[in-house]
Amino acid sequence: MALTKTLNLSRQLSTKVKDLDFNGVIVAITTPFKENYDISFDNLKSNLIKYEQIPFKGYLIAGTNGEAPFLSAAERVSLVKAVRGLTKRMIVGGSTAESTKATCLLTSEMRDAGADAVLVMPPFYFRKKMTDEALEEHYITVADTCATPIILYNNPFVSGIDLSISLITKLAKHPLIVGVKDSDIRKSAVIIENCKGCNFHVLTASAGYLVGGLLNGCTGGMVGLAGILGDEVCQIYTLCKEGKIKEASELQRRICKPDSMLLAEFGVPALKAALDMMGYYGGVCRPPMLPLPEPHKQQIKQTLQEAGFLKA
Repeated sequence: MALTKTLNLSRQLSTKVKDLDFNGVIVAITTPFKENYDISFDNLKSNLIKYEQIPFKGYLIAGTNGEAPFLSAAERVSLVKAVRGLTKRMIVGGSTAESTKATCLLTSEMRDAGADAVLVMPPFYFRKKMTDEALEEHYITVADTCATPIILYNNPFVSGIDLSISLITKLAKHPLIVGVKDSDIRKSAVIIENCKGCNFHVLTASAGYLVGGLLNGCTGGMVGLAGILGDEVCQIYTLCKEGKIKEASELQRRICKPDSMLLAEFGVPALKAALDMMGYYGGVCRPPMLPLPEPHKQQIKQTLQEAGFLKA
């Protein structure tokens, strides 16, 4: 099995790896584009300057909300490099690719560009062939080859693959596979219980159930809504850690409708429209993603206003 091939990496782990701290909110940022669909690094910088004023733990670059499938490998690396030049906070790079070789290459390049860790979804084009054995081999090879902390990304809504509890529990024993981003609270609780004693962190995938995830034992969250409501999402985390569950739950309920509308119903075009409304740069999505229809923009505006996050 793949784990028997694992190098004895424990003694090779750098202080940087051992000290990675996932306690808090990692914001999954969007990728700003110009009208010609080139990356707008100026607007990336302007958003980051504002984000640096919010107590985020770090940034996820080139994830789902960053339109990773529409970015070349070189563009993803360039985004990591640009953000590293603007912050000392944790950077997680989205290094999902369809082959193990391509994932290793992109992971290594992101590491060299300044990423502290990478987020890796399972390859899913040939999803019927992606057995636990194949995925175990994939993740272990990436970890051993790249010597970079890896966060598993379990997003069956996109990949059509739901990483099994047994596979995640097994991979958690590898010293460089340091966590999982998952959207299933019940499953997360089992993983947390199974992985006691491992340096392994479970991160909630949505601000919409951050309170529940934290109460279950999740370390933190890696969420897209924080891109527009960063202070509020970070406040939920802080209130939970202070034991103020009632206050955290009340704020959680206020953000649930915007979270559901933007992230679950309308997706990235809606998130970018909301960014524009909230004083950030959202801009266009890359084709073939279509612009958000005007009626949907009005729905978003009304929802944010009714929740008290946007002035009428």
